[in-house]
Order: sequence, then structure tokens, then C-alpha cells
Amino acid sequence: MLNNPYVEKVENHKKILIETEEIYSHQWKWNTYFKNTHPIHLEIGTGMWNFFWREVVANPDINYVWIELRYKRLFATAEKAMKGTWDNFIVIKDFGQNIDKIFQAWEVSTTHIHFPDPWWKKERQKKHRLLQSDFLKHLYDITKSWWNLIFKTDHREYFDSVIEILAQQWLWKNKIVSYDYEAELSHFDTKSITEFEAYYRRFKTKICYLEAEK
Repeated sequence: MLNNPYVEKVENHKKILIETEEIYSHQWKWNTYFKNTHPIHLEIGTGMWNFFWREVVANPDINYVWIELRYKRLFATAEKAMKGTWDNFIVIKDFGQNIDKIFQAWEVSTTHIHFPDPWWKKERQKKHRLLQSDFLKHLYDITKSWWNLIFKTDHREYFDSVIEILAQQWLWKNKIVSYDYEAELSHFDTKSITEFEAYYRRFKTKICYLEAEK
């Protein structure tokens, strides 16, 4: 980390929060932070940062919160979003598992989780997956009624495991479940896909898509 040129850039960036105490102090106060009462959309893991940047531009009446750990992605995401005149976003350095400390009940509208690490190479690695029972319960708690979780992955076993957890919890309602959403869903749009999806399309990889409603 000592040789990472992005550490100092992240620490001094006005649109990136890295101090845990400050991040958690905004719990239930994010509308105060944004100085409005617009819906909050959350993305956990920014990937190559283009997806939510387009969302920020297209939806000025929505507040966006990104959670990411990697310094380069934190900085690149914030910088790209700042290229316009938009101020309806903040980037947070924290673990996605800490959403119950970052947000209070019913504070988030829609959450996007796109292509999280499936931790599949060894059975014991699965405990590191983000979408597990406790996390999905916490996400349910912080989500407003009738709003959504949107989950995409190219890893079918991981996708099936999430579907199974949701069925056991009896909390989320599965609105859309697709194992090849580009072929099956009419609202698929190549303009709104992530960089990972653009890459997978070259190899005709089928993408699993879940849209669950509270």
C-alpha cells in the first residue's frame, strides 16, 4: 500500500469518504448530507465505474452512493462522476457487509450489485461471498418498501445460492429471475450494461439477472 499512488489522492478527495466514524455518522442522515429528500440508490463494488456515472448523469433527482474498497476504483469513480456539474453522489471506502452501519432502516431505495467475486475456486472460500443470509437480511432492512435489489452475475452456482437464501428467508419477492437476461428480457439495453457485461458479450456468456422487491 505504501507504493499505491492512489492512496493520497483518495484521502484528499472531496467526494470520497474514508473515515469510518464519519461514514457511520451519516446513518439516517444521508438526505441531510445531500441537502434534499431524493431517493438513494446504492451500488456495492464500482467495477470500472462507467455504469453509475451514466446513472448520475441521467438522473439528477436521485442521490447515488457507491461502496468500494480499491483505491484506484474509488478515485476513478469519483473523478469520472465529477467531470460534469453533477453533485448527486458520494463514494465510500468500506466493506459492503457494513451496510447496516452506513444506513438506517428504509433509507435506501434501489441497490445494484453487479458481478461480485463468486469465491468459487475452493468450497471454503464461499464464506467470503457478499450475498449471504445476514447481508441480505440487512439489505432488506435498509431498503424502502416496494423498492429493489438488482443482482447480476455470470456465475450460475452463486446466482442459485442467492435464490435459495431468498426463498428460505421469506422476505424479498423475486420479480424477475433470468439465466440469460439479454435474450429473455425486453428491457435489456446495451447502453446501460457494465464493462464486465460488454466483455462477456464478446464470448456470448449468459448473464444471470435477479430483480427482487421488498
